[in-house]
Amino acid sequence: MIRSIAWSTATHYGVLVPGGESFARPAPTPDEIIAVVGRPVKYFSRMTPETRSCLCAASVALRAIAPLPDYTEIGVVSAGAEACIKADETYFRDYVSSGRSMGRGNLFIYTLPTSTLGEVAIALSLTGPAMYLHADHLPLASLIRQADQLIADGEAGIMLALWSDSEAAVCVTIEAGDAQSPPVALRELPPLQLANQLRDKVQSR
Repeated sequence: MIRSIAWSTATHYGVLVPGGESFARPAPTPDEIIAVVGRPVKYFSRMTPETRSCLCAASVALRAIAPLPDYTEIGVVSAGAEACIKADETYFRDYVSSGRSMGRGNLFIYTLPTSTLGEVAIALSLTGPAMYLHADHLPLASLIRQADQLIADGEAGIMLALWSDSEAAVCVTIEAGDAQSPPVALRELPPLQLANQLRDKVQSR
């Protein structure tokens, strides 16, 4: 079942909790993101906007369902390729401008689609499975189904499903339990449009 749905954009962030406390606020500062994470984040300054948004959304989503049992393994699955493609373009422009001999390592890191979810898993000390599982058809629904299956298979007690691009990130927190519909239908929208819809839903409560 869906426990929380959090989002982070350049202008706002928040969380929608079925039957719980929800909020929508102006975008957090970097210091506020670190405060939500609750611990220092190595290399935070080099993170791409997508990675910071994912870290913020995941942190808020987990905090919304705290306290968490110490024994619960939490995993993360992610989808979205647009930000990775932008990172590829940035890296190769840097590579060409450097005489085609060397590109900067800090730019290369985010050319891989697994980099963002890896950074989130490390920063939040997640011990469950971490996988990039993008489907061209209905990517968000597919991501949630995959997360449900990993829980059913006993791979984790809680899964985070991250749907992101360079403009926004949406994080759905999923836990074993009776199936229930979230208070907002999670339509197959780009992350920013979905985040805006979630914000409007919270503000209309």
